[in-house]
Amino acid sequence: MDKRKVISILLCVAIVVCSFAGCNAAKKTGGGEQPAPIEQSQNVEQSTAVSPSAPAAQNPSAAASTTAAAGASTASTTKAAGVTVQQGTTQKANNAQGSTTAKATQQNGNNAKNKSSTAKASTTAPQPQYIDIVLLKNRKAKCSSPNVSLATGEVVIDKAGDYRITSKTDVWHGKIVLKLKNTEKAELRFENVNIQNNTANIIQILDTSIKTNRSFLEAEAAAGTTADDEIKEISDSDHAPNVQISFPENTSSTLSTTANSVTGVIYNESKLIIKGHGKALIKSERNANNCICSTKSIKIRNVSLNLTTAQNTSTSSLAKSTGAARGIFSYSSVTLESGYLNIKTNGDAIRCDDFVSEGGTASLNSSACDAIDADDAIVINKGSITATALEKYSFKVRRINNDEKRKAGDSSISSSDCIRSGKGDTFAINGGTVKGESKKITTAQNASKQPVITCKLVKKTKKSQEEEKVAAVVDIKGVKKSSNKCTKFLYSSSGLKNGKKYTATANGNSGSVTLNKTGIIEIVSSRKKV
Repeated sequence: MDKRKVISILLCVAIVVCSFAGCNAAKKTGGGEQPAPIEQSQNVEQSTAVSPSAPAAQNPSAAASTTAAAGASTASTTKAAGVTVQQGTTQKANNAQGSTTAKATQQNGNNAKNKSSTAKASTTAPQPQYIDIVLLKNRKAKCSSPNVSLATGEVVIDKAGDYRITSKTDVWHGKIVLKLKNTEKAELRFENVNIQNNTANIIQILDTSIKTNRSFLEAEAAAGTTADDEIKEISDSDHAPNVQISFPENTSSTLSTTANSVTGVIYNESKLIIKGHGKALIKSERNANNCICSTKSIKIRNVSLNLTTAQNTSTSSLAKSTGAARGIFSYSSVTLESGYLNIKTNGDAIRCDDFVSEGGTASLNSSACDAIDADDAIVINKGSITATALEKYSFKVRRINNDEKRKAGDSSISSSDCIRSGKGDTFAINGGTVKGESKKITTAQNASKQPVITCKLVKKTKKSQEEEKVAAVVDIKGVKKSSNKCTKFLYSSSGLKNGKKYTATANGNSGSVTLNKTGIIEIVSSRKKV
């Protein structure tokens, strides 16, 4: 065959082969376009790898697929052109590039999530920036804030804010006065301080929106002066500042006074929260002075709060025209949310409109008066409450008592002082563990969600039977025994069961009841004395 004919045939074969290779490459890339030159294909790959905002990079799988197809096309074109490049090697390199792109895209997504999480974390409420007040020797104090004015034995704060009180002396003698409008709020944070005052309150929280004369704050109880009218006028206001007194974790502070007034170691005209995970001892060491006197609500949260008044083991009341010393005296509600509340008083441990327990532990002891004396309601939802008043009431709701007396024929009691329909006047135990030991007690109502047993010691007389006056230890068999000799014993817990019969004994006498929400066990003595 002629050489020229051989060369012509070979050229034709080469052209056909190249044509088929081009068609196959076009099919792999999903389109009918001609493959790009080698240099242009490499630029496309680089652009895809470094530009995560490109559409291919937003879908890592698509980016890898496109890159692989481009690599195959490049390898075929190169081979046809007579360049020695292995298609498999190019394919692996481009697949690796696609994998890198996918990883980079995923990393960018993770970074975005981390940034989002950081942004959410940054929305957490910032810690308060405290204004420091330092108590010094010789009744002095120092503070750099214009919100605070200082005098010997007196620190006056007249602006809203958060204040930290620390001490550089063993005992500081004086008082701290906080003056706020009823739209303002503040925190007083006490860290390991010991403050005493022999003439007045340790802390005064005053609502400057009310212009009432407050001369009663310094009045001597011995002079027969009462603060009831003035305090009642302040308590009638619908608005009040919001104040927190805090005792931080790992701190212990003491506030005590020997002032002979009725307005307490702490006198308060705000909606007050006493909080913190630290300890506080508040002592009223003379006659009729209360530990806390408040015109507004009080909430106790987390803190370990110990309140003591004068002669808290004496069975003789210190009551004069001003009344006996109380642990907490509030013209509004007292709520135990959490923490530990220990009160030892000669007067009422707590005197208030409403007492509510939502948690925590309370040990309330009155040596001569009531453990809890509430005008309108006692509601225990959670927590552990022990109330001891061996001379009077462990739990007392005046409206319920008045209602019972009026229905029994006591016309001296006004109907307005009895239970008011729809007003929430009640003594209800809905949860927790509750124990009351006393001489008298208000009977828990059927509105209680948790079963309640009340034991009463009674004695027979010629005409009927009456309340026993001689106390004894009361034992609800298999359930609970009183810690003291008493004539009334109340117990409630989740362990009590409706429909079950319970028996109680006292000094050899017994009584029983089948429980239906609330149950009363009368332990009758046939003798004159139990």
